Amino acid sequence: MPLRENKKDIPREDTPLKGGPKKDILSSVPRHWKSLSAAVGILAVTGMVVSYNRASTEETASPTVLATAPLDEMTTAFAETLSNKESSTSSSEAKGSAKGGKVPYLTTITRNSVSAPKKSLWGDIPPPYPTHAFWENFVIGTGVDGNNVVTTLPYLAQATSSSVDLFYPYTNMATKTQYQLGFDQVVGRLSIGAQTGEDGGHVIDSFTDLGVTLKFDFEKDGVMKTHVVQGSPYVSYEYKEATPLITSGQILRRYLVNNVESKCSDNTIKGEIFEFSLLQFDETWRVYAFPAIEFVCTASNPPMALQAAKPYTGVLRVALSNNCTFGQSAHHCKGDGKGGYITSHPKGYGDYLYKHSSAMVTGGSVNYSFSGSTAKVNFNWDVKQLGEKAVEPLMMTMPHHRDIMDSSFEGMADLSVASHKSIHGIQRLAVGSQWPCIEQLSDIMWHAPRDVEDEEQKDAILKALKTDLKYDLPWNYQTGTGDPYNAGKMLAKIANIVLVGEAMGLSTKKMKPILNSLQSGIEFWLNGTSRNALVYDKSWGGIVSCGCKYAYPPPRCLNGGPPSCPALGGDPVSNGFDFGNGAYNDHHFHYGYMTYAAATLAHFRPSWGKQWYDAAMGLVRDIANPSYDDQYFPKFRHTDWYAGHSWAGGVAMAYLNGRNQESVSEAFNAWYAVALWGDATGDNEMRDIGRLLAAMEARAARTYWQIPHFKSEIYPEEFSIHHTAGIIWSNLIQYQTWFGMLQWEVQGIQTLPVTPASEMVFNATWAEKAADIFEKTCSGSCHTDGWITFLCMLQAVGDKSNAWDCATGLPSSVFSGEAAGGNGNSLSNTLYWIATRP
Repeated sequence: MPLRENKKDIPREDTPLKGGPKKDILSSVPRHWKSLSAAVGILAVTGMVVSYNRASTEETASPTVLATAPLDEMTTAFAETLSNKESSTSSSEAKGSAKGGKVPYLTTITRNSVSAPKKSLWGDIPPPYPTHAFWENFVIGTGVDGNNVVTTLPYLAQATSSSVDLFYPYTNMATKTQYQLGFDQVVGRLSIGAQTGEDGGHVIDSFTDLGVTLKFDFEKDGVMKTHVVQGSPYVSYEYKEATPLITSGQILRRYLVNNVESKCSDNTIKGEIFEFSLLQFDETWRVYAFPAIEFVCTASNPPMALQAAKPYTGVLRVALSNNCTFGQSAHHCKGDGKGGYITSHPKGYGDYLYKHSSAMVTGGSVNYSFSGSTAKVNFNWDVKQLGEKAVEPLMMTMPHHRDIMDSSFEGMADLSVASHKSIHGIQRLAVGSQWPCIEQLSDIMWHAPRDVEDEEQKDAILKALKTDLKYDLPWNYQTGTGDPYNAGKMLAKIANIVLVGEAMGLSTKKMKPILNSLQSGIEFWLNGTSRNALVYDKSWGGIVSCGCKYAYPPPRCLNGGPPSCPALGGDPVSNGFDFGNGAYNDHHFHYGYMTYAAATLAHFRPSWGKQWYDAAMGLVRDIANPSYDDQYFPKFRHTDWYAGHSWAGGVAMAYLNGRNQESVSEAFNAWYAVALWGDATGDNEMRDIGRLLAAMEARAARTYWQIPHFKSEIYPEEFSIHHTAGIIWSNLIQYQTWFGMLQWEVQGIQTLPVTPASEMVFNATWAEKAADIFEKTCSGSCHTDGWITFLCMLQAVGDKSNAWDCATGLPSSVFSGEAAGGNGNSLSNTLYWIATRP
């Protein structure tokens, strides 16, 4: 199906710009000075946020109270202002091409020692660095403390000074609202490393789209590399003149060498396959050695240890072969649908592990190509053959992989043979070095795929537009003293209004004043002259907000802008500014809204899009750069190709539960915005990249966040009753938000924003049940903060009449700047969405 074009043949306004982006656009004086709630200023009266509270509307201090972020070692700025306007490329290379050079107009900063990446963990790898990789905990903080756990599925991994330890987790309903992967960090730890007297520690040796390699240099005691790859049933350890050491806190129950039962004694035994069964968790692990190795087994203190008899050069591949060896594991031996594991070692699984053990996967890449509204996505596993005969690698698929796997793929193993169950669903075996997948892309672009047919509804929308077209940004956002998240929401609100106007046949001349407001409201964010300035962070490689120590009247930032950036100090107070933007939290939410606004402006004013292309592309590249060749931004900052969705949490700290994302609907909005930006600027590759990322995020929303039925393949019934996941972590799924635990808060944050493309996200059965919970629990600040507007819109998926009544009865205050939920929405957008439902 071809891309849907504009339904109304309306000439677009083309306003030539002279001299490029304006250097000073702060001269517009607010029409009035009034106190706004914390929802608009983001605790504006103090200039800081110490939690991820999107919804707070209470002023917590008088206007004279100011943030007290420590300024010791605060960010040091370079005097240079980037001015390179290197043209972006439009190559159709499948893996993605670099999209430009330096970011124009933004001040470059270097971070202090607290918030900068630790060079001791990155080795020789230069920035830009990933900030949301599944393995990010390996490089946050010390990299080896108690919270630095990495989820690879089916294992959890944790680095120490001389090992990479593995845990095999179990699912658990910890509370009525918490579904988690449980693991025992003491007894359940299987430590695989090297015997050494050196405190080597790890560095990142290399990374790919799907894996990371850690390197340990023990100097005179040799070198060890560990390949941690998502979805691999093995973890691989390469040694060079190092002495492998494997220990467990569990009691050894059975020991086999080359499939022959052996005694664990001080005798040295040479073998290629070592198998040991452990008591407490009823696990059986295997170690495949290439070449054969001599191990000494001891079973005293620690309860189980295998130590190489001498330094070794070769590879050990470690895999769990049975999680219910003797039928005694309380966690793994039951498949009762309530979080218990199903057995991963029925007859034949050991044969699979042995057959494919010599195909070592060290990482992997993802590439894609487009044909119309179809994307071909290939997972390409990097394989090193260890045996004399080449074999295909053995990997594990997740539920969404099996949904999109091309029917031509013949590598799906017998589904009865083996599986691993996690909070993200059941993993099943797949054999092959390439997974060919097909993702269908939506053709919805600027407007709904249906016209407004009802005449009364048309009149109501036009009446709403008459008021909405007079909308102007709140006073502090007119000078950029607010935060980029709410700024983005309100700029996107303006964009929505003009797009609804276009769909309803209004001329660009009639919409010129609000288009001018949109233009002036976004330009100072793009050229770095907003008072809460965006700056380029050369330490990590990205665009971050400087932060504003806010005071009024008039609205101003007492820190004065860069080089004094209170959001970049690296301490908890600094990380609270702007919802953690300086620590790379939620960039796709913040810049997704801004990109939507920029795309809409370029849609109406093509010359503006050309003139500001490089500046706006800075935001696009920050969240959706498609190439490792870009020297300024990491590749696809937020996207986890294996997990099938984005991660929002950045680098503020290492969480034991790993990566996290709350609002999947806002993540989807970011990729929809990227697609619109590509369409508006004639960049078909970027348009289709956005469409692909949007399709992936929408699938993840329907698979993992939305729970339409009590009987779920992923969730136990105790969690399914909520119908919605609030925050998904690597190791935990919560029915709550960052800003509260009320049920309507969860439903609201997984609904906003609503645009024509939102119908890609909302499963109809889920929407009906989520709207029912939303309606029954929506009270108090659900109304006053405008979250109720999204209830009306969610209801429209299954009940247009009730939704229309809901929307037409709303007071105008629910869309005001003070409404933390509704400040990015408008009545015209709400009515247009409802009227265009099928």
